[in-house]
Amino acid sequence: MDQLASLAGPLGLVVLALVDSTSMGTLVIPLILLVVGEGGARRVAGRTLLYLAVIGVFYLLLGVALLAGLLPLMERLGHLLAAPQTMVLLAAAGAALLWWSFRLDPKAIAKRGGDPEASARRWTARARRASGRPSALVPLALGAGLIEAASMIPYLAALGIIADMGIGLPRGALVLLGYCAVMILPALLLCGARVLLGERGDRFLERVHDGAVRHASGAFSWTVGIIGVILLLNTAGPAIGWLSGGAIA
Repeated sequence: MDQLASLAGPLGLVVLALVDSTSMGTLVIPLILLVVGEGGARRVAGRTLLYLAVIGVFYLLLGVALLAGLLPLMERLGHLLAAPQTMVLLAAAGAALLWWSFRLDPKAIAKRGGDPEASARRWTARARRASGRPSALVPLALGAGLIEAASMIPYLAALGIIADMGIGLPRGALVLLGYCAVMILPALLLCGARVLLGERGDRFLERVHDGAVRHASGAFSWTVGIIGVILLLNTAGPAIGWLSGGAIA
């Protein structure tokens, strides 16, 4: 795990946060709200900011809760994390993620008869229904957060890195606050563009939305594959060494 922390570090956390910023909940839905909202640019941007605030706070509180449980666990079982048997399990998990990433590829989904953009279209419909009612934006944000939380592998990887930094819960929570801020930053910038450009920005936002929907499934596939490769790079050597009866790297 020390290797993972040294490999990623603060820069790695920024990269993971930017990857998370392209998810359905943190980018595509805000774009939908900015494109289909009615009532003037400031009102539309304000409603989108409400959505972003709710989903940002949700992920922050979820992350702090998970970090609070992870830190004591790592203190008690830290010696087991460096054990060769753990390296074998992590290497297997990395290989499984890499295999899964190919299954998640939009072309692979289409070959199996599936629709890689089905989920994006469902969320688009939900966001359109909620766009005109501020009271509906809070449950929309919480619903997106709850559904996406289980599949946000970069976020879970970031929590592991923060826990492995050995900085404790208070400072870890501050790092997590910065992570969540970066995670919603692109959507915040688009809100600013909506206010500054008004209706002139509609065509630009529509193009960004269409591109985000098209690439959402593919981006998640790449993310899963990258996390799998990182795990393999950090654990394959020690795992192979132990399985072959040699010295642990």
